[in-house]
Amino acid sequence: MIYVFPGDLWLTQALQGIGDWLAPVMKFFTWLGYPQAYMIIIAIIYWSFDRKLGLRLAVFLTVTASLNSLLKQVFHAPRPYWLYPDIKGILASNGFGMPSGHAQASTVWLYAASCLKNKVFWALGISIAFMVGVSRVYLGVHFPSQVLLGWMIGILVLVLFSVYEARVLTWFLNRKFSTQLRWVTGVSLLLLLLGVVFQTITKDWEMPMEWIRNSADDLAGTGESILASLGLSALAGNSGGFLGVSLGALLCHRKGGFDPGGRAWKRMLRTLIGLVVLAAIYGIFVWTSPDQAKELLHSVWQFSGFFLISFSAIYLLPLVFKKLRLSA
Repeated sequence: MIYVFPGDLWLTQALQGIGDWLAPVMKFFTWLGYPQAYMIIIAIIYWSFDRKLGLRLAVFLTVTASLNSLLKQVFHAPRPYWLYPDIKGILASNGFGMPSGHAQASTVWLYAASCLKNKVFWALGISIAFMVGVSRVYLGVHFPSQVLLGWMIGILVLVLFSVYEARVLTWFLNRKFSTQLRWVTGVSLLLLLLGVVFQTITKDWEMPMEWIRNSADDLAGTGESILASLGLSALAGNSGGFLGVSLGALLCHRKGGFDPGGRAWKRMLRTLIGLVVLAAIYGIFVWTSPDQAKELLHSVWQFSGFFLISFSAIYLLPLVFKKLRLSA
């Protein structure tokens, strides 16, 4: 299998050759592509600015992230620092490299711009998505081709959402609640099933020892191993997030929705309370994390944790805001 495409190596080396002074900037843009950052940004939009937009972004993100996790299991492609010891794996982590999850998820900014239909937001979205992708190459965790494929798949998902979102939503909302529950649960479980199928098909594939040796120094001190890339933990977390968002949205809709408007102090207080609660849940989630070597247990933990976080953000916290009379 071809892992390196023309221009991949020299572009990665050229970016890293610019110097360490650029690292803080690139780390910032990479941080914008982590689930924690999206969780904060989308939650604030949902609670205090535009509920429908926040919900649409959450669904888009969990769908494209789940697709990315599936594709990584299909390609089994290495990250640059797994192949070349002279490439520094800055902010190194496990997980296969093709396609770039950061680049694919960054298209959520383009989706937001398409929803808002504003030239300023389009310019902002394109700029952020571009810089997130470039940061992954500079940090040595993705080849340019992996970033490019991530962008392409993300844009394809964006186009599909733009074309089919309205008619799918209309069809879905006209179904009985029990049918809606079956659909969202079925989609979540289907994602996991596809992951199991791909893992079964490639069960004889073995991680090259060269990759393990080359990545050891960059991963030293993180407590991680690239062997964990073979598991379904990432997919389990994304599918759990999708179920939490979808189920939360259904229940919130049955309760009459949630108005994110109101006075500025109410918006700020909702945001503060919500972020503190989510931070506490996430902290417990990380603290109770089982060993990644226990694949099944770790996958169940990922699914449950991301389900609880997203369900709390979309449904439980708005209920709390109503009880505290903080909704508009």
